[in-house]
Amino acid sequence: MIVAEALEALWSLGVAVLIWLALIVTSLVLAVEALAVAVCVAVRAAWRLVRGERRLRPSWALRGRTARRYARTRPDYDRAA
Repeated sequence: MIVAEALEALWSLGVAVLIWLALIVTSLVLAVEALAVAVCVAVRAAWRLVRGERRLRPSWALRGRTARRYARTRPDYDRAA
């Protein structure tokens, strides 16, 4: 009887340890993911500071000859001027 109670206590202790390990591993994975997102955001912000804002193409300059012509224009070029 004493052995059965000891095995039951050991079993319940093992289950509790596994639950705690699962919680710790989950929190570590979430922390690493949050750190990766923070690093990615910081790198993108630093890249924008260094390289400037991306110039988005208008819909007419997505393909073909107009795309090549648009690519040759300077970013500060103003068609209306």
